[in-house]
Amino acid sequence: MQKLLPSFVSRTFLSLSLLALATGFAEAQTPVTVTIGTGTSAGSTNALLSTSTTTNKYARTVSIYSAAELQAAGARAGSITKLAWYKDGTGEYTSGNAQLRIYLKRTTAAALSANPVVWDTEVLSATQVYSNTTLSLPTGTGWKDFAFTAPFVWNGTDNIEVLVDWFRNSAPTADISWRYTAVSATGGAHATQVNSAVIPTVRWAANRPNVQFQVAIVNSSLSQAPADWVQVAPNPFATDLKLLIGAGSQNQRLDVSLTDVLGRSHFQQQTAAGAERTLQLPADLAAGIYFLTVWNDKWQQTTRLVRE
Repeated sequence: MQKLLPSFVSRTFLSLSLLALATGFAEAQTPVTVTIGTGTSAGSTNALLSTSTTTNKYARTVSIYSAAELQAAGARAGSITKLAWYKDGTGEYTSGNAQLRIYLKRTTAAALSANPVVWDTEVLSATQVYSNTTLSLPTGTGWKDFAFTAPFVWNGTDNIEVLVDWFRNSAPTADISWRYTAVSATGGAHATQVNSAVIPTVRWAANRPNVQFQVAIVNSSLSQAPADWVQVAPNPFATDLKLLIGAGSQNQRLDVSLTDVLGRSHFQQQTAAGAERTLQLPADLAAGIYFLTVWNDKWQQTTRLVRE
């Protein structure tokens, strides 16, 4: 049998190591966009936002999407980084003065507990993931994305409750409607209300809006890291980033990956051991919102970053 030369063995080992590393990145970093709802009917006042030309400028909605629905659409445990709703109709809203807040919560309940739903009580245990007080709705129809200000960790087994708080100072040029799929009006999976004044309660309804979730770091074997595991600075950043590692992980190598709001990868690296580690990011990285994910064989953590 021919004896393998040391250089050949080294090159082979290196190639296999790089392949394994790339495979690990791909498994941990693949973003998945899942769609819940296939209905083509649309409403401008009773599905999602109050975007008719009436005086009903306020809208609040609460919707539950089950883990079974998410799993059937291809989602697994990970960090939700944005959602989208399907905009229909001929109207536009370009005033730049609408207010939109989005909240998420994990729940084991398949239905809302009361009818009507008291908004202040329901939102109390939710996490705000999006806020904009100078919003315009983009022209044209189709899916409209809302990138979160912070990732929302989903364990892959709980249902997800989406709460939407809306106010518009002006009126759209014509009705803007949002596609929905009918659910049971008495089932408690969706509640909504519109008014010309602030809305304290929302009532169960049948027109649950179609939604898309983008789930990053789809790896059900990893747990969300404790808050003091890895600190990322500065944020916003201009060039490089520093990782400040908690005491329990300073001797470990960690994998990192930087993705944009569309899930595209811009940087991948396995860092050496140490209490402080510098990430030298690409010099041509465009300004905008990014998500930096750090993981090992036990934990994962996603941090929202802004490139100036």
